[in-house]
Amino acid sequence: MVRPTRRALVLAAGAALAAPARAQAFPSRPMRILVPFAAGGTTDILARAVGERLSVALGQPVVIDNRGGAGGTVAGEAFARSDPDGHTLLVATASLICINKALYARMPFDPDTDFLPVAMLAQQPNVLVVNPRVLPMPTLAELVAHIRAHPGQVNYGSAGTGSQLHLTGEMFRAAVGVDMTHVPYRGSAPAMTDLVAGNVPMMFDGLGTALPQVRGGAIRALGVASTTETAALPGVPPIATVLPGFLSVNWTGLFALRGTPEPVLARIDAETRRALAGPEMTTLFRDRAFDPMPIPRSDLPAFVAAESTRWRDAVTASGARAD
Repeated sequence: MVRPTRRALVLAAGAALAAPARAQAFPSRPMRILVPFAAGGTTDILARAVGERLSVALGQPVVIDNRGGAGGTVAGEAFARSDPDGHTLLVATASLICINKALYARMPFDPDTDFLPVAMLAQQPNVLVVNPRVLPMPTLAELVAHIRAHPGQVNYGSAGTGSQLHLTGEMFRAAVGVDMTHVPYRGSAPAMTDLVAGNVPMMFDGLGTALPQVRGGAIRALGVASTTETAALPGVPPIATVLPGFLSVNWTGLFALRGTPEPVLARIDAETRRALAGPEMTTLFRDRAFDPMPIPRSDLPAFVAAESTRWRDAVTASGARAD
C-alpha cells in the first residue's frame, strides 16, 4: 500500500476547503434580471438603474431581459424555469405577484410557492384624477358626495379590465357605496387621452404617468391612494381621509426563486439596499416620483401575503377574469 506524501495530504486538504468556497462564490457568471414589461417604462427604468449598481457591486455584468406579454406571465414562466442560484432574478409588481393568480384560472407557475421576495425597490401610489371641466368639484369629499347623489351616472376609465387601475376603481366604487360605470381602455395612455378630452370624467392612474397632465393643468388630482401625502403632489390628501382604509399602491420588488441559497439571498438583499441608498437612486426616486420601501427581508413574505389578499378580494368583487 502506497501511503500519500505529506504534500499530497496538504493539497487534498486544501482542495477540500476550496471546494465549498467555490460552491459558495456568487456571482460566478453574468446575471440576468427579467422585467415583465417593455423597455422604457417605469419598471424597466427602475430595474436598469438597480441592475447597473448591482453589476458594479457584484463584479459581474447584469443583463436586463424584457419579456412583456400576458400581464407578466411570459416573464414569470421564463423565471420559474431558471436555476435557483441567484443568477436570474425577477423585477415584478403587484400585478404579476398578487393580481394575476386571482384573474387567471390557470398559470404556468405559482408566485407563492415558486418565487421569494428579496428586496422591495420602490412604490408609487395610484392617484384619482378628474377632468375639471366635467367634474368641477375642488375636493375629494365633494366628489364623493356628488357620486353618491348620482348613483350609476358617473363613469370612470381604466387601463383595461383586470388591470390594477380597474381594480382600484372597483375598490373606490365599493367604498363610495353606489354604482359607477367602468369604461375599459387598451392601456393607460388612451384612457388618459380621453380623460383630458372629457370623454371620460375620472380615472385612477399611476402617479408617475399622471403627473405631467396634472402639473400642466389638463386634469386635477383629488386624492392619492396611499396612507400619507406624497411629496410629488403637495396638498393632495390621501383618499383614506375621506374613505377610511382605502389603499392602492403599485410597488416593485426584486424576487429570487425559492430554493436559492440563503447566503446568496442575503448578499443580493444587502447590495440592493446599498444601491437604493446611493445619491443617484435618490435623484431617480425624486424625478420619477418613487417612494422608498424600507421593509426588512424577513417581513416581506407577510407583506406580499397581505397584498395578495387585498387584490384577490378586489378581483372577486369586480368579477373580472382574464381567461
